[in-house]
Amino acid sequence: MIFVSLVATLFNGVQLFAQTNGISEAPPTPDERTPIPIEILPIDENIVYLFIAGLLLGVYYVYLVHFAKKKAA
Repeated sequence: MIFVSLVATLFNGVQLFAQTNGISEAPPTPDERTPIPIEILPIDENIVYLFIAGLLLGVYYVYLVHFAKKKAA
């Protein structure tokens, strides 16, 4: 609880310092308001192969776990 009080006091001190020195959050300029274009990355063949390999390894792992339980029972 003391840590929370210290953090809150530090935060309030920073806010008070910003207000007394005239530092404030100004509204963004029109250049800052423009959305950043999102480019869709091309899917490389290696990523597809890695996904398929991971999927096959997952299926193989599940098969081994199931087979081991069936054999032990």
